[in-house]
Amino acid sequence: MHVELLYTEADPTYMTVRQTLVEVLNEDAFETPIQMIAVASMADARLLGFTGSPTIRIDGVDIDPTGARGISLGRRRYPGSSDGGPDKRLIRAAVERARGWRHGRLP
Repeated sequence: MHVELLYTEADPTYMTVRQTLVEVLNEDAFETPIQMIAVASMADARLLGFTGSPTIRIDGVDIDPTGARGISLGRRRYPGSSDGGPDKRLIRAAVERARGWRHGRLP
């Protein structure tokens, strides 16, 4: 499984989001490295298809593709979150989709 966390340095939540991502991966016993990708310019954002900070992709798929609205260096908001970052539920659902199984049981 390939996990990417794309972010801007101006985003105060990206390290918290990284920690939440690590917790979900550890809870599900995945020893997957997280590729941290700093996006510094609109040229980079266009090249990477960056839709705001933070963006998590698992195997190239955005964890919340419905929330991705155009190329942006701005902050991205995820549903159901008080600080705007994705919660464990959203991250876990994306991991499960990528792995083809549901938490706590086999397919």
